[in-house]
Amino acid sequence: MTRRLSMREADAGDRHGLWRLHTRSVSSLCRGAYSAQEVSTWVDLLRPEAYMPVDPPRTVLVAEWEDELVGFGQLDPVRGELEALYVAPETVGHGVGSALLSALEALAWGAQARTLNLDASLNAESFYRARGYVPLHAARRVLTPEVQLVCTRMQKHGPGELLPTGAGVGAGAPRPGAARR
Repeated sequence: MTRRLSMREADAGDRHGLWRLHTRSVSSLCRGAYSAQEVSTWVDLLRPEAYMPVDPPRTVLVAEWEDELVGFGQLDPVRGELEALYVAPETVGHGVGSALLSALEALAWGAQARTLNLDASLNAESFYRARGYVPLHAARRVLTPEVQLVCTRMQKHGPGELLPTGAGVGAGAPRPGAARR
């Protein structure tokens, strides 16, 4: 029997669940892409009080299977920035991340964002590439003066936006099915 995935906006009661999921996700899924010291520093800096409440226009969506929290994502649609996307380690490959990303993209495009930008952790870069995100450049997330995570700045153009030169379909060509402006 397949479980039904549902999504909703997070509320203050989700604070500890978001923290636990984020901690488990980083501890498990980032191992191998980052050193033990980097992962440990990252996890040690996570605090339950940092998750809620978010200030508008930011949105935090949670994904649940029945009543079990299995993923979350945070979006700032005005800046066109995907600030977080994490799933429970045991759900990788079951569509939770893809469903969350699609829902967050829909919110961004609905808010008239022209592009969606993010800093992809090394272990997540292929996930985003497979969903149309293009690497822009290497970046770093400063955790402490001693620990800076290498990541990849990525971007996806919204519906109807022009692709950057050399990004596939043809230099400056709109994506298939997209209306020209």
